[in-house]
Amino acid sequence: MVESRWFSNVMLMVILVNAAILGWATYQDSALPYLVVVERIVVGLFVVEMTLKLYAWRWRFFRDPWNWFDFFVVVVSLIPATGPFAVLRILRVLRILRVITVVPQMRQIITALFKAVPGMGTVIGLLLVVIYTAAIIAHQLFGEDVPEFFGNLGTSLYTMFLLMTMENWPDVSDAVLEQHPMGWVFFVLYIVLTTFIMLNLVIGVIVTSLEQEVSEVRWAEDQEIEEVQHEAVMTRLAELGRQVERLDRLLREREAAPAVNGASAPEADRPLEALESVGECEGTSARNSRNDLE
Repeated sequence: MVESRWFSNVMLMVILVNAAILGWATYQDSALPYLVVVERIVVGLFVVEMTLKLYAWRWRFFRDPWNWFDFFVVVVSLIPATGPFAVLRILRVLRILRVITVVPQMRQIITALFKAVPGMGTVIGLLLVVIYTAAIIAHQLFGEDVPEFFGNLGTSLYTMFLLMTMENWPDVSDAVLEQHPMGWVFFVLYIVLTTFIMLNLVIGVIVTSLEQEVSEVRWAEDQEIEEVQHEAVMTRLAELGRQVERLDRLLREREAAPAVNGASAPEADRPLEALESVGECEGTSARNSRNDLE
């Protein structure tokens, strides 16, 4: 039941209702007492869901990291939001993230992001090296004339980050161009290198990881289908093998019958007629099996 589609859809609706309640509670003039009652009902449904999954899967429940996340969210929901645990009231928002565990497509995206971390780490590390180098160069070039943007390493790093996001970068460039007319060369090269190359490399790593994750899921589904088809083919082949053995046995009996019993020609032909009749039946069965296989 807990793995059925209708159960997942019901829990998805409960999560969406919980998200609406948390959003509604942000308005001061909302009917808070009624919201508290509905929220307790939602938490109770989460507890029932978790209990059913633990009963169905036993210790296998904790083999999936997503189940650990669901378990943590439900446990946090049961902790009283008063006294020293009042700060945990903020963690109620995590219940909205359970949508990810219910929708398989979202889980694929998050899984792909985690798998892309090693590749992204390399690219981001290279990006940080570029930003750090550019910050030192910018400090040496423009630090004395524009100290508000490049006065020290920390200020210069922050300015480089703003330039990478292309947020208010004309203000920085205008302040620099007043003292250094050729300073635009530095800004153009930096923005092209970081924004249009490095960040696109990060996106490329994520897209590649997502494609691999989707391909793995489809490959697993194809393997299951091929296994079922293979079993059907092998069953048909075994049946055809038994039919061939039966025909071979009948042929041997027909050849041995006249020599052993000294039967007359008409009597000897009777096994042949029977063999032909059986052969027609076996041929019909073989054709039906071949049609089923096709």
